[in-house]
Amino acid sequence: MSAFETFLGWFRGRPSLPTPPALPGNRIYLTDDDLNWDSIDAINAALRGKAEVKNYRIDLRGQVLDGSRITRGKDRQDEGALGIRLRVNGVTLTNGFINDIPGGVKVFGSQCRFTGLKFLKAGEDFLSTVGRDATGIRIADCEFWNDRIGDKSVQLNQALGAYLKNLLIVGGITGLRVQKVDYRTPQVTVMGENVRFVGCECGLNVDGGATVRLSGGKFEGVKKKWVSGDKVGGKVVLL
Repeated sequence: MSAFETFLGWFRGRPSLPTPPALPGNRIYLTDDDLNWDSIDAINAALRGKAEVKNYRIDLRGQVLDGSRITRGKDRQDEGALGIRLRVNGVTLTNGFINDIPGGVKVFGSQCRFTGLKFLKAGEDFLSTVGRDATGIRIADCEFWNDRIGDKSVQLNQALGAYLKNLLIVGGITGLRVQKVDYRTPQVTVMGENVRFVGCECGLNVDGGATVRLSGGKFEGVKKKWVSGDKVGGKVVLL
């Protein structure tokens, strides 16, 4: 779908978005009891041995990590909705689909990596960092397929040391939200390369005095490329 078609959708009040990818048949279903990822053993148990877990690297092997059996929140914007709580430092999650997890993946650990993933059916958000210790996240070669009424796709409450590369972010109110003011993290700079925003109401919302330095960013059918947060504010530098 062209950028003009997406913009025309906004002009008419309903953004036209590209069709998300089809999900493969192989599923790893999560329940409410599978969401506390506080050790490698707990992660392996939650995945029921269907993923390859080795040296802090979790390879979904092209399968769908499916949250459709998790208890729903009161609505899609419920910040208390249940999601995966990743508390292990240095974990890499790769090669698969993340589908319909109400509270998304909440990262409490540091130096975690997300690569080669497609996220579908957003709740409050697909992926977020939580707590001041959740530094150094890296997100590369991933797709985030939100829709017209979804909230955020990625929320980096703690953005210190974050690096983003080769991302597609479709739909939602905000594609990427950066830095929680309450954390009072000084001199936060997020580096990004080749991030494509399609049909988002707002591409980036940056606060907490943070700076996003974005090389090769593309904004297609986006109402606002970025905004500075309403508390401390922040800025975006296009390179």
